[in-house]
Amino acid sequence: MEDMVEPSAATAFIRDFANTVDVEDRTDKLATRAGLDTWLRDNGLPTGEASEPILTLRAGLRERLLLNNNGDADTDLIAAAEHVLRGVPLYARLGTDPVPDDPLLAETALARVARDWAVTVASGEWIRLKQCPDHACLWVFWDGSRSRTRRWCTMRVCGNRAKTRAYTARHREPAQADLSLAKAA
Repeated sequence: MEDMVEPSAATAFIRDFANTVDVEDRTDKLATRAGLDTWLRDNGLPTGEASEPILTLRAGLRERLLLNNNGDADTDLIAAAEHVLRGVPLYARLGTDPVPDDPLLAETALARVARDWAVTVASGEWIRLKQCPDHACLWVFWDGSRSRTRRWCTMRVCGNRAKTRAYTARHREPAQADLSLAKAA
């Protein structure tokens, strides 16, 4: 795959859908009926869709994206999301225009997520969508690095937190060992 600076529209939609929950700020755009309907309307989707399947799909998708970053994902949440996807109506179409329009028709929010995930996987972009492994963050981000090895959503915040924790742990261990030796003597 070529070097990619920005994700496609389908992949950006998947990232944005996954980020409707913000662990760090403790906010969830889809937590209320009004919030869900606002998000659906803002994304050109019909309102009134049941929230439980959407939340289940989002939780499973976020766990799947954690796997992309070598994280320990909850496979039960992924299985529950796959169960939701099995019931999603997604239709293929040929189109009559000289240039075919989108070949997959998605009339609901669940179908839109399913379609855009399928497009993201088919294009190979799925490997660049990752969830930050910092449990205080868990933000889904696009890895635009050439080698696709970016680990943190931002090195300045989450990467720095991890480095600080590792440094503290390395320096705490010898001090604790010295203390237990002193007590033994």
